[in-house]
Parts: sequence; C-alpha cells; structure tokens
Amino acid sequence: MIHAVLYVAFILPFTAWLGFELKRNYSLSEQKKWIVAAVFGGLIGGLLSLLNPYVFGNFLLHMSGGVSATFLFVYLFKTLKLQFSWRLELVLLFAFVCMLGVLNELAEYFLELLGFGPLSHDTQDTWRDFVANTVGALLTWGIIQAWWYTTRQQKN
Repeated sequence: MIHAVLYVAFILPFTAWLGFELKRNYSLSEQKKWIVAAVFGGLIGGLLSLLNPYVFGNFLLHMSGGVSATFLFVYLFKTLKLQFSWRLELVLLFAFVCMLGVLNELAEYFLELLGFGPLSHDTQDTWRDFVANTVGALLTWGIIQAWWYTTRQQKN
C-alpha cells in the first residue's frame, strides 16, 4: 500500500517539474487513468507477494514495480505530450524504470540501516529486483504497444 501512495507522491511533482523545464502546457489530472493503473499494479503485486513472502513473492513485488513504473512513464509522456520513436521511448522507459528501481533499493538500504528490517533476502536480492523491474516493464510496455497498435488498426 505504501508503494501505491509513493507512486502518486513522486509522479505528480516530477511531471510538474519536467513540464516546467520543458516549457510544456499540461494538466496533471487529464491522464489520471495511468496513475490509477500504476496504483492498482502496485497493490496487486503487493497482494501476490504475500502468497510467497520469500524470493518468488519478492520477485512478483518488484515485477509489479516495473509494471507500475511503466504506467507512470506513459502518464508522464501523455501528460507532457512527448513523442519519440518507439526505440527512443523504449530506452527512456528503461532509464525511467532503472531510476525508480535504484531509488527503491536506496530506500531499502536506508530503512535497513535505521533498523526496519532486513529487507534483502540474500546477496543477490538487489540484482534480482532490477531484473524483476525490467521484466515487468518490458511485459507491460509490450502489452500497451500491442493494444495501441490494435486500436489504431481498428480506427483505419
């Protein structure tokens, strides 16, 4: 649940800042369905991770982080009306997911230093989390792209 709140707390000021830097006109509420999708992606991942709280559940949790990050990325792009080739968008998606993944791992590290856990399952935890984030992002991006392609074909 905390991840879902943090998604919104992060993306709104980040989008506003980036819109200011790029000198774009935007509405933070126009594309809110993508934020809702990100929140639900995080909630579903959190629930699935409870089924197996160890390595597999943790992988699902971080995979849902990649799913949610992709929805936030789409929100950002649609809100600011950014358009690039699909190849550059894929690179930017990877950079965005990696940025959020690193921020998450830093948060886990500092929470452990403050005595709130161990949050790492083993010495491979961080790397497995990055792989899970990337897998979740790529699967979600592929599904979104296929959906957009199908809806464009139906309009033509």
